[in-house]
Amino acid sequence: MRKNHKEDKMTFQFLGTSAGEQYPGFWCTCEYCAQARRRGGKNIRKNSCAIIYPNILIDFPAEIFIQAERWGVSMLDIEYLLITHPHEDHWQPWPLFWRQPVPVRKGRSVKETMAELGGPRFTPLKTLHIIGNRRVMEMVRELFAKINLPVKAADIELHEVVPFKACRLGKLEVMPLKANHMKKAAEPALNYIIKTNGRTILYALDTGWFLPETYERIRQYQYDMVVIEGTFGNGVDSEEHFNFPKLEKARQLFGKDRLLKPGAKFCTSHICPHAAPAHDRIAPVLRRKEIVLAHDGMKVLL
Repeated sequence: MRKNHKEDKMTFQFLGTSAGEQYPGFWCTCEYCAQARRRGGKNIRKNSCAIIYPNILIDFPAEIFIQAERWGVSMLDIEYLLITHPHEDHWQPWPLFWRQPVPVRKGRSVKETMAELGGPRFTPLKTLHIIGNRRVMEMVRELFAKINLPVKAADIELHEVVPFKACRLGKLEVMPLKANHMKKAAEPALNYIIKTNGRTILYALDTGWFLPETYERIRQYQYDMVVIEGTFGNGVDSEEHFNFPKLEKARQLFGKDRLLKPGAKFCTSHICPHAAPAHDRIAPVLRRKEIVLAHDGMKVLL
């Protein structure tokens, strides 16, 4: 028997929605940063990351555990970690150090060993599958090489992906896309088409305007949800980031090409404080253009 509609729902949650400098900027008192501090609430943004409940995390900034705690996310449930690219506001692998196990001393119980030793962890964990480009994989290996421990000892499995070659893990299917970002790097930044539990999501932060081969692949799907950066807001027209005019152009393009399923959400995240007004002021403007401005903690039922 088919489950009812409510039971079929899947939840996507934005844990952070800022660009690299966060919003308000750490060292800035410009008009928009000052507005955000005064208004608080949805106007305060931390580094971009998201979860598809219950076990898929997208990006891993330095404050991920604070963000998870704030929004009631259990990091112990995470089994799949998708990394878009190794810029510091998206990928800080050092907390993985604390996944290393501490062996119970011979002749001692777990409790006795815990009392004698400080240590990363004493309990079993679910395997964490990390998906990303070659540099992301290298950074994990470099971290564990420093402590002379194999990556698998921390219950981590690495899955290096390349653009346009699908990766399938359990119920999760990921199609990596080549982003128009980090163009001088040896490895390109990645956007992802994510398919799980019958839903299809495009997650495209730090993307720049779509490369022809990337948009050709995007056009092969229809989406329950689209997330595209709005980094530079009403400001600069950058080759490696979107601003709001490009975002509006993308929304129109997705509509023209019928890429959105009925009721699909077209969202924007990764917002820079110096070019985009505070959330309270700009969200209604974007809503009239059929663009949802995400805020930290925002949940979307799919």
